[in-house]
Amino acid sequence: MLAFEYNKFNGIIINSDQIPEDIEVFLPQLNALLSHAKQQNKAVIWLTLPIDLAHLITIATTQGFTFHNCLPNEVTLTFKSQPQDFVPFVPTHSLGAGGLVQNSQGEILVIRERGATTYKLPGGHIELGETIEDAVIREVLEETGIQTTFSSILGMASTHPYRFGKSNIYIVCKLDPLTTQINIQDTHEIDDAKWELPQDYLADNHNSVFNKYLIKKLLNATGLDKSTLDLSQFSKLKHEVFLANNEPE
Repeated sequence: MLAFEYNKFNGIIINSDQIPEDIEVFLPQLNALLSHAKQQNKAVIWLTLPIDLAHLITIATTQGFTFHNCLPNEVTLTFKSQPQDFVPFVPTHSLGAGGLVQNSQGEILVIRERGATTYKLPGGHIELGETIEDAVIREVLEETGIQTTFSSILGMASTHPYRFGKSNIYIVCKLDPLTTQINIQDTHEIDDAKWELPQDYLADNHNSVFNKYLIKKLLNATGLDKSTLDLSQFSKLKHEVFLANNEPE
C-alpha cells in the first residue's frame, strides 16, 4: 500500500516522495489504499504527482481521481468517496495592483504597454507570498523607474472571466513618489512612461473610459490605511491588514 498520512479533514494524503515509478507496482498499491480508505470511511484522498511521475496520471484517473490544482512541476489529484464529500476549493482569483502616483506639480504617473495605444496606471501581478504594498511599489519601479512609498488602498475592481477561466481583483493604491526621473526598467513590456496632468489625461479620448473613471474618482480620495498593529498577536499567516481611518481630524 502507498505510504500516507491522515489529515484533520477526514482525509488521506499520499506521500509523494515514496510513490513508485513502475506502473505495475503503483496500481496495486493505489488500489490497496483505496480499499483501506473505504474501510476507514475516509472522505478524500490527495495525490500529488511530480512531473517525472506524470505517466501515472492516467492510472490514477481511471481509478476515479480527478484534477484539483496544478503547478509548473506537479499536479494534485483528489478522490472523493462520495460525490457530496467536500474538497477545499482551489484559488479562484488572481490579484493585480496599480499605483496612483502624483508628483508635487500635480501630475500623475502613467504608462503605455507595448502594442497598446492608451495610457494607464503602472502596476501588475502580485506574486505568491508578496504583500500588496511590496508588489505595487515593485511594479511601479519596474515600469517607470520611479521609487515610491505606500500610502493607502483607494479602490478595487473585479473582472470575470479573466485568464484561464478564473477571476481577477485589481487593487488601486495611492503611492507617494520619492524620485521623479523616469527610467523604464521593464523595456520588454513597457513602451512609454510619463508624468501627465490629470485634466490632460481625462481629455484624451484614446484613454479607456474605465481608467479615466478611476483617476477622476480616486485622485483626491483617502483610502484604507495599512494597520500598524503587531499582526503576530492574531496570526503568523497575516501579511498585512488595511483599515479605514476613524480617528477624528
